[in-house]
Amino acid sequence: MSILQVKTEIDRKAQEEISKIIESTKIESEKIFAEAAAKAEALRIKKTKALERELDAQEKTELATSRMNRKAELLRLKSGLCDSVFEEAKKRIVQIAKDSGQEYRELLSKLTLEGIAALNGKRFVVQANSADAETIRKELKAIQEKAAKIKSDNVVIRTETLPNATSGGVVVSVEDGTQSYNNLLEARFSAATRNLTGEVYKILFGEEKE
Repeated sequence: MSILQVKTEIDRKAQEEISKIIESTKIESEKIFAEAAAKAEALRIKKTKALERELDAQEKTELATSRMNRKAELLRLKSGLCDSVFEEAKKRIVQIAKDSGQEYRELLSKLTLEGIAALNGKRFVVQANSADAETIRKELKAIQEKAAKIKSDNVVIRTETLPNATSGGVVVSVEDGTQSYNNLLEARFSAATRNLTGEVYKILFGEEKE
């Protein structure tokens, strides 16, 4: 075989080897790219699902928050309506006290007798604002007679004017000051508010207060 033929044969084999290398490299590259693409797709799916879970959780949180906010707003509205009922009732009671009509005079007597019945003893001090104290003095004889029946004994009652202004009602104390019974309108109204709030809710909204 001549030198030229040898050279030609070497070149041919070299070219074949290069082609094989290129082909092998191509196949390997495609394999690498395919694996990389698969990994990228798996990562994309993983991140997409994670994002979907995050968005779903966020949506649920926002929905729960929205529901809580609406519920809180509804509770505030209901509470405000309930308060307005009591406020209107308070205004009417205060106006009745200011008018000092027969209805209120009877109420003062009942408040006084209730205090006397709740306390021990036979000698009592009834404190009220100046207008109510004057009304009680005018009704004192009748009040004492009723109190005597309650205590089954003679009862002594004297009146005093409260140093601080009040809407009305009385504070009844035994003469030595060891016991007292707060029957001022403010105290009665406060107690009524606590006791009747549930009932007012039921009347207004057809449900119990939460």
